[in-house]
Amino acid sequence: MPPQPNRLNPLTALVAGASAWILVLGINRWECSVAVIVVALALGVWRTRTPAVPATTALLALPTGLSMVLVHAPYGTQRIAPLVTSDGLLIAGELALRFTALMAALLGAAAFIRVPDLAKALQVSPLGPKIAYVVAAALQVLPQGRRTIRVVRDAQRLRGRRVTARTVVPRLVLPVMTHLLTANAEKAPALETAGLDLPGRRTLLCPVPDSTVQKAARLLLPVGVIVCVLI
Repeated sequence: MPPQPNRLNPLTALVAGASAWILVLGINRWECSVAVIVVALALGVWRTRTPAVPATTALLALPTGLSMVLVHAPYGTQRIAPLVTSDGLLIAGELALRFTALMAALLGAAAFIRVPDLAKALQVSPLGPKIAYVVAAALQVLPQGRRTIRVVRDAQRLRGRRVTARTVVPRLVLPVMTHLLTANAEKAPALETAGLDLPGRRTLLCPVPDSTVQKAARLLLPVGVIVCVLI
C-alpha cells in the first residue's frame, strides 16, 4: 500500500521544532514565547487528542519556573516584600516563559513523530543508517526500560521475592541492566546481516511520506525564521 501523502514527515516536524527554538531564543521576548506556547500546545492536543503535551510541558516547566523565582526574585532593585523584588520577578517570569516555550515546541514537534518513521527517514537521509539506528535506539531506551522493570518485578513476585529498599539492587537494578545489555548485544548479528555497515544508498519498501511541499518547507522555514530574528 503506498504511503499516505497527507502524513507529516518526521524530519519536517523536527525542523519546525528547531525553527521554533531559533525564534524563541533569537527574538527573546515574552510575547513570542507565549505565542509559541499556545501554538505548540494546541497542535500537540490536536495531534494526540489528549492533554499529554500540556501536562508534560507543565511538569517540566514548573520546577524550572520555581527555581527561576528563587534565583532572581530576591536580587532586583525594586523591593516589594522581604526577599522579593518586582524586577526580579519580572526577569524570572520571562525566563520561565522562555523555557516553557522551548519545552512546548519540543514536545509539540515530538507529538508528530513516530520512532519507526524517524528511523526510516534518517536511514535514507545523508546522515546514513548508523545515525538512524543510534537515534532510534536512544528513543527506545526508556520504553524498553519500563517494560523490563515491569517484567522483572513480575518475575520476582512470582518467585515470592519482595523488592525492598535493601534488595532493590540485586533483585531489580542488576537484572534490568543485564537484560538491556544482553538485548542490545544480541542485535549486533542482525544489524550486520541487514548491512548496517555497508556503504551506499538504501531502499525502503514502505518509505515515510514526503512531498515537494514538505521538502521546500524544511528549507524555507529555518531561513524565514532566521530572517525574522535578524530583522
